[in-house]
Amino acid sequence: MVDEATKQAILDLRVAFKESDDQRDAGLPTEVPGVTRHNDLTYGADPKWHRLDIYLPDAIKGKIPVIINIHGGGWCYGTKETYQFFGLGLAKRGFAFVNPNYRLAPEVQFPGEMDDVNRYLHWVDEHADEYQLDRQNVFLMGDSAGGQMAEQYVTILTNPEYRDLFGYKLTQLKIRAVAFNSAAFFTLDEGMLEGAVTGYFTDEVLNDPKLHNMIDTEKYITKNFLPSFMTTANEDFIRDQTMKFDGFLRAKGLSHVTKSYGDEEHPEGHVFICNQKDVLAQQAMDEEVAFFKQYLV
Repeated sequence: MVDEATKQAILDLRVAFKESDDQRDAGLPTEVPGVTRHNDLTYGADPKWHRLDIYLPDAIKGKIPVIINIHGGGWCYGTKETYQFFGLGLAKRGFAFVNPNYRLAPEVQFPGEMDDVNRYLHWVDEHADEYQLDRQNVFLMGDSAGGQMAEQYVTILTNPEYRDLFGYKLTQLKIRAVAFNSAAFFTLDEGMLEGAVTGYFTDEVLNDPKLHNMIDTEKYITKNFLPSFMTTANEDFIRDQTMKFDGFLRAKGLSHVTKSYGDEEHPEGHVFICNQKDVLAQQAMDEEVAFFKQYLV
């Protein structure tokens, strides 16, 4: 049950985030040379939220390596329209970019959004040939709340015990590596689940032993976890979560790269990488793509 105060907090967050995102993206083109868009493809039953776009680089002939995105927004905000500019930027760098919507809190609670992520990965697998998508070269990406879900999905892929908790089936997609941008790791840490986000991680969810255990992703990460590229910034309000996860992966001997951008003269904030007008964001995107290209086969 989501109370009225939480619903209002979600509405307030949506207004504030959209105003900020619209200001950031003002004037950016929705069509760019060298990229073909396929918009509003249906991957599930919900006519509003089960939709995705695919952006394809024209320069690549034959099978195209794929980035599948999980957008952020505190589990209660965000659309593919907001992420289209970021996705077009990555398509220009030589990857097909899959840019989905998913249902948001308070309409769904955990793990409803993960169910949608699983649903659209299966859709990509089933429809890959129609769009020349290379099933053998797939990369996962998530920012903020989407980073938390990307972490979960990689753990689901690489640990059968954890996968069984969700009841998901594997696809034929070969996911080679993952990128986390200002990700919300260690979601159960004190202070992480407050305000609007409790519309997704409700008291009922947190008090259910099975669901609470499913949120505790780090407990299920094994040596099979995928190579990871992580970005954060000097003014990222959850920067500590990235640095803590860096130490966690280091202690387990897992392959990863962690980059923090910005300084006092050129500060960068949460999910700065989505800002297509920002020079450091372009550098971060270049470095993220270079990391992925190391794992192409």
